[in-house]
Amino acid sequence: MISRIQPYSCRQRPRSPLSGINWPELGAAYRTFLSDPAAGILHILAAGRHSQWQRWVEHRLEQQAAHLAYRTISVDLNALVQLPPDTLGGAYARHMIRYGFNPEAFMTDEANSEWLRQRTAISHDIYHIYTGFDASPIGEFGVAAYTLVQYRDLLNVFVLSFVPLSLTNPLWTVPLLRAIWRGFRMGTRGQAAIAYPPELNWDKPLAIVRQELGLGEFF
Repeated sequence: MISRIQPYSCRQRPRSPLSGINWPELGAAYRTFLSDPAAGILHILAAGRHSQWQRWVEHRLEQQAAHLAYRTISVDLNALVQLPPDTLGGAYARHMIRYGFNPEAFMTDEANSEWLRQRTAISHDIYHIYTGFDASPIGEFGVAAYTLVQYRDLLNVFVLSFVPLSLTNPLWTVPLLRAIWRGFRMGTRGQAAIAYPPELNWDKPLAIVRQELGLGEFF
């Protein structure tokens, strides 16, 4: 069973989520993101890695994905692209190959040794397939909205902080707002995505995967 997202509750007053943030890395993330998004993301990951915020996020996700503990996601794009395009693995492989993406792009050495961080690092592009958002800037904002509701993490707060600047482009205003609203609704109404094991469902029709994740109503 896929667990639903549970609200956070704590009897004791938690420490500030900003405690432990690496502020120079945060600054570097903002300086580099627009010219080099991948570098900006690596900086923001480093900024939050030892923060109280990230500890809370990881504790929450570990509870949701407890049945997947210590299991990592193995990705072989050459094998997955042989699957039909309407399967999870087939759609994912074609997405990655089309855009020239590397599944391990955001896997640091630390992530390689931590099952949850490895899983979250790889899952971003898989979430593109779950939600149907492409890899355009508007599509990335849509996935960020979806993932923020699911994870409530610093990374996706950072990405969405560029929305006001992006709205200055009049051609983006309506489609961008629609993508963000759709992403938020998907994240709120869907099941906990981190608890869904894509590695066991690569050959499953994407329509069924979306139904199992509670996203069928959006397609």
